[in-house]
Amino acid sequence: MKYGFFDDANREYVITRPDTPAPWTNYLGTEKFCTVISHNAGGYSFYNSPEYNRVTKFRPNGAFDRPGHYVYLRDDETGDYWSISWQPVAKSLEEANYEVRHGLSYSKFKCEYNGITATKTLFVPKGEDAEVWDVTIENTGDKPRTISAFSFVEFSFSHIESDNQNHQMSLYSAGTSYNDGVLEYDLYYNTDDFEGYYYLASTFDPDSYDGQRDAFLGRYRDEANPIAVENGRCSNSAQTCNNHCGSLHKQFVIQPGEKVRFAFVLGLGKGNGDRLRKKYQDIANVDAAFQGILDHWEERCSKFQVKSPNAGLDSMINTWTLYQAETCVVWSRFASFIEVGGRTGLGYRDTAQDAISVPHSNPTMTRKRLVDLLRGQVKEGYGLHLFDPDWFDPDKKDVVPSKSPTVVPTPSDDDKIHGIEDTCSDDHLWIVPTICKYVMESGEESFFDEVIPYANGTEASVYDHMKAALDFSAKYVGQTGICKGLRADWNDCLNLGGGESAMVSFLHYWALQEFLDLAKHLGKTDDVAKYTAMAEGVQKACEEVLWDDEGGWYIRGLTKDGDKIGTAQQTEGRIHLESNTLAVLSGAVSQARGERAMDSVDEHLYSDYGLHLNSPSFTTPNDDIGFVTRVYPGIKENGAIFSHPNPWAWVAEAKLGRGDRAMKFYDALNPYNQNENIDLRVTEPYSYVQFINGRDHQDHGRANHPWLTGTSGWAYFAVTNFILGVRLSFDGLVIDPCVPTDWPGFEVQREWRGAKFNIEVKNPDNVSKGIKSITLNGVAVDGAITAQAEGSVNQVIVVMG
Repeated sequence: MKYGFFDDANREYVITRPDTPAPWTNYLGTEKFCTVISHNAGGYSFYNSPEYNRVTKFRPNGAFDRPGHYVYLRDDETGDYWSISWQPVAKSLEEANYEVRHGLSYSKFKCEYNGITATKTLFVPKGEDAEVWDVTIENTGDKPRTISAFSFVEFSFSHIESDNQNHQMSLYSAGTSYNDGVLEYDLYYNTDDFEGYYYLASTFDPDSYDGQRDAFLGRYRDEANPIAVENGRCSNSAQTCNNHCGSLHKQFVIQPGEKVRFAFVLGLGKGNGDRLRKKYQDIANVDAAFQGILDHWEERCSKFQVKSPNAGLDSMINTWTLYQAETCVVWSRFASFIEVGGRTGLGYRDTAQDAISVPHSNPTMTRKRLVDLLRGQVKEGYGLHLFDPDWFDPDKKDVVPSKSPTVVPTPSDDDKIHGIEDTCSDDHLWIVPTICKYVMESGEESFFDEVIPYANGTEASVYDHMKAALDFSAKYVGQTGICKGLRADWNDCLNLGGGESAMVSFLHYWALQEFLDLAKHLGKTDDVAKYTAMAEGVQKACEEVLWDDEGGWYIRGLTKDGDKIGTAQQTEGRIHLESNTLAVLSGAVSQARGERAMDSVDEHLYSDYGLHLNSPSFTTPNDDIGFVTRVYPGIKENGAIFSHPNPWAWVAEAKLGRGDRAMKFYDALNPYNQNENIDLRVTEPYSYVQFINGRDHQDHGRANHPWLTGTSGWAYFAVTNFILGVRLSFDGLVIDPCVPTDWPGFEVQREWRGAKFNIEVKNPDNVSKGIKSITLNGVAVDGAITAQAEGSVNQVIVVMG
C-alpha cells in the first residue's frame, strides 16, 4: 500500500495516510537544540545530549509514539475535540482529512475536520535553542465558530535515567510556574543554569494553563482524551513536585473564511521564554525564522544536484540522502525512536565515515568532527571506540561543573582511555581517507600541519596522526600477516579476539593508498617509500591468505586457532560482503579476481531488498567467531541485509567498470523504490535503515532502525563519487562516471571552492565507463579540472566512450 509521495519541488515527503505501519520520523534542528518528531507529532526534544539534556519525555518502544508535541482543538459549542496531528485523538479517517509534510528540519501537519482547516508547522530556528509551533486555524464553513486550542508537552527531568528509573529525583525536585503567557519548568529550586529551565510560551494571552500532567490528562486517561480538553479549560495547575507538562489554552471566535494564527515556543534558558514570546508575537519574525531554515538547506543541497534517467536516485541524492548524512554527522547515533538517548558520544568509525560524505555541504562540521576524532586517538594510533568530544576539548574539559542535574559527567582518564583489549581494529583507519577528502574539498592544506593532542598525552600534527593510525594496523597483525581482529572490526558481532580480519587488512590497504596520494602530493619521499612498501606487504598477504579459489571469493578472516571464516566448504557463513567489497574498493586485487568475487556476491548475497551481509546465516554458536553466531538468523549481523556496507559494493562495481551491476545493487537498497511496498518495509521510504530482515527470517524485507546509520553517508559518497563519478583528487576535479549502459547521459551541478560547474555528461556509445573527451568552457581538458575563480560559472562537457 502507498501512504505518501515525494514532492521533489519542495524537498518534502508528503504523507497522505497517517495510519502508516510505524511512526515515520524527522529531525528538527541544525545546531544544539534537536527534536525527533513523528508524522503524528510524537517524539522528544533535547539540547546537545539526548541522554543528559532531555527537554520533553518520550516512551520508547510503545504501541504508540507518545507523548509528543500536540495541539488539540475543541469546538466549544458542541464539545467535540480533535488534534491537528492524527494522533493522539485519532479521529476516523472517514471523518477527518490529514496530511503531513516532512521537510528538511521541519514538519507540517494539516487537518481538515468539520469545517475547520488547521495547520501546525514545527521547526527549530537558526541561532535559537527553541522549537516553534506555527499554528493557523481557518473557518471554512458558513457560520462563526468558537474554537479552543490547547498545547501539550510532557517535560523531562533532563536525564533519561531520572525519567525512566529514578523517580525519587524526577517527582520531587522540579516545579512549574506560570507568568504572562510563559509556563516555566525549573529543575531544582533556585539554580541559575541555562539547562535547568525549560519553558513553553505562547504568542497569545492564555485563558488557562496546566503545568501538572495529571491535572491536564485526568485520572485513568491519556493523551487521547485529556480531561482539560474535554472540559474546555485547564485547571491553572502549577506547583513543585509530581509530573510536569506544558499546556496553554486559548479560545477563539472565528468568522466564516477567517484565519487565526499564533505560535507556541518550546525551549530552555531562563528569560528566553519571555524574549521569544515577544519576538514571535510579530508573526513576520516566525516567517523569517522559517525562511532561514529553508535557506540553510537550499544552500547545502545546491552544492551537488543531479538530473539523471533514474528518478529515485535524483530524489534521494538531491535531497534525502544528503539530509540523512548531515543528520548523522551532527547527531551521531543515539537520538532516534530506537536509540532514545540511553548513551551518548561519538562512535569513532561511524563519525569518520559520516564526515567523508559532507565536506562540500558542511565543511565547518566536517572539520570539527575531524578534530574531535583526532583528539580521541591515542598516541599508539588506535581510536577510542565511543567518547564524548568534550572530554578532550581544551576549552571544555577543565570547566568547573555546575550544580545542574543536566551536567554530562566526565570520567577519569582510566575510564576514558581503553586499552588494546577493548579496541576495535578498524576504527582508526577510516579517518585517513576522510581527512584527505576534506582537504581536497577545502584546499586547507595547512590542516595537515595543525598540531592536535592525543587522548593519552603528547601531541602531533594531523599528518603524523594519520601515520600513527597506519602504523598501528601494520604492527597488530597475526601470524599470516593479516590485521588482527581485536575486540571486533566493523562488524561489532564478529569478535575474533586473537584472530585476524580480512576486512581490516583491505581497509588498511585503502587507507594506505589514500595516504600515499597525499604523501606524493606533499613531496614526502621518505614516507612514500615507507608506506609503499607497507602497502605491498599488505597486498601480498591478502592475496596469499584470503582468496578462496573453490568459492571464488575472499574469506572473512581467521579465528585465533587459524580456522578460516567464510569458505566454500563451510555450511554457515560461507560468504561475506565486507571482505569482498573492500577487496575491490581498496584497489588491492586484480580485475579478474575482483570480478569473480563480485560475481559471487551477486550470486549468493543479492536480494530485491539489497545485499545480505553473509550467507547462509549462522545457527551454531561459535565464540571463536563471535556473538554473530548467537544472533537470530536473518537479523542484523547474522544474514540480514545490513545496509551500511551495501554502498561498498556499488563502489566496487563502479571501479570494475560494471555500471549496470552497480545500479542494480543501488536500486535494490534504495528506500525510494519501496514507496509502494511499505506494508512489508514498514519504515520510512525516504530514509536508509540499519538493516533489513534477510531471507533466513520469516519477515524478509522488513526494514529496521531508520535514520542513524552510516548507510546514508556511504550511499551519498558512492553515488556522487563513483557512479556519477564527480570526485576530487589533490590535482583537482575528476569526472569519471560508471553508469548503466542504457543511460544516454546525465547532468550535475557541482560547487567547489566557490565556483560552480555545470557538468553535462553524454553517452552516445552506451558504455558504462570510459571518457573520450572533456571540455571546460569550450577548451579541451586532459586530466583533472583545476580550481576556478570564486564566483565563476563553468560549463563542462563530458563525452563517454
